[in-house]
Amino acid sequence: MKLEKVTDIHGRWYGDACGAAFGMELLGERWAGLVLRELMLGARRFTDLRFALPGISARVLTERLGGLEAAGLVRRDEEERLYGLTPWGQAAEPVLLAMCRWALMSPDRDMALAISPVALMLSLRALIVAERAADVDMACTIIIARESFALQLRGGGLTIARGGAGGDFTLTAPNTAPLKRFIYGKAPLAGLPDLALAGDAYAAMMFARCFALPDTI
Repeated sequence: MKLEKVTDIHGRWYGDACGAAFGMELLGERWAGLVLRELMLGARRFTDLRFALPGISARVLTERLGGLEAAGLVRRDEEERLYGLTPWGQAAEPVLLAMCRWALMSPDRDMALAISPVALMLSLRALIVAERAADVDMACTIIIARESFALQLRGGGLTIARGGAGGDFTLTAPNTAPLKRFIYGKAPLAGLPDLALAGDAYAAMMFARCFALPDTI
């Protein structure tokens, strides 16, 4: 009965018992997956989500949050006016990361398109090169416009948390564009006037080396 209820919320698009089909019913509506993505690093206010997803209208965002909440993926804190993920919603992170890696194999990928700060942080989790990061142990802070993230590279894995400061270096940028060029385009820091570095420049370069786009097919 529970599965029937959730499927009804999303319109029974496929009538297929396959788990992948059911997953696409949950996240297949336009913007639903991106709303979920923006909550992966912690709860956010409605206005924060609008800022992170400038192409979405207030009406559609309200509808998507309502649908994700009804499906059990998102929960709302009325007192704090925050939207956050349920444990089941948080469990979708590996799915989003796998989709990121898979889709970026396309020869039609366009890395010049805009990307939100949270999306860039999650892309680091998706595109870490484990063998390059295996012997790296460092912490850093990345500040993008009004958002700050604390990152820890250790043992080939990457943890990311909102807020924080300090570490081996801090990178500050007005948007994600110069960070994309530095991390994925391997552009030198000297050629990125919009990207400010405080701290160990060599550590920053070693950090960027731990991430790479997949080869296209």
